Amino acid sequence: MAELTLRADLGALAAIADFLAGELAGCGDDLVFAVQLAVDEACSNTILYGYPGGEAGTITVACTIDGDTVTVTITDDGVAFDPLTAPPPRLDIPAEERPIGGLGVHFIRTVMDSVAYARTGGKNVLTMEKRRAGSP
Repeated sequence: MAELTLRADLGALAAIADFLAGELAGCGDDLVFAVQLAVDEACSNTILYGYPGGEAGTITVACTIDGDTVTVTITDDGVAFDPLTAPPPRLDIPAEERPIGGLGVHFIRTVMDSVAYARTGGKNVLTMEKRRAGSP
């Protein structure tokens, strides 16, 4: 398992994407893109909404490859929030009529094979898995 801990700041997103690209080198461009997209969405939401009042926080991204499965765990010390409780966006109505929010979680659910949330030790823990193409 490889792990990266950074200050919860939008400037950290590029470093997180680079970290994942390095860890997932050789896993295929489609898998790397999907994982980076999901992690970027989750981390962006944490950075933008998890630290009201602008207090400093941290985000830890851990990446494990086990056979054909990539597991990424994002841990943060922001306010408790389970993104999986967000209702699915209404894609059947025009974008300008939809309420703001919800698309990031929708992307995460769409591109990853499994997503789980827990609040552990005062921290948000989001665990996402993606299997390589052709895996059961």
